[in-house]
Amino acid sequence: MASSNEGRLRAFVQTAEQAGGFVWVLVLVDFQAQEIKRAMVSEENFATADAARDAGNDRLKAMSNDR
Repeated sequence: MASSNEGRLRAFVQTAEQAGGFVWVLVLVDFQAQEIKRAMVSEENFATADAARDAGNDRLKAMSNDR
C-alpha cells in the first residue's frame, strides 16, 4: 500500500479484485475529522494486483503534481 501525506490528509493506494482482474482504489482520508474525503476506483481492469498498484501509484503521483 502506497500513500501520500499532507498534514492531516493522507491518500492511500490499494488494489481489489473485480471481474477476474484487479483495479486500483485511491482513498483520501482526513484523520483529524475521521472521515473519508474522496475515493476513486479505476475503470480499467489489470491482469495482476501489482499492475493495478503501479497504475494507481502513477495516478496518485500525477494528481499530486497537478497542485
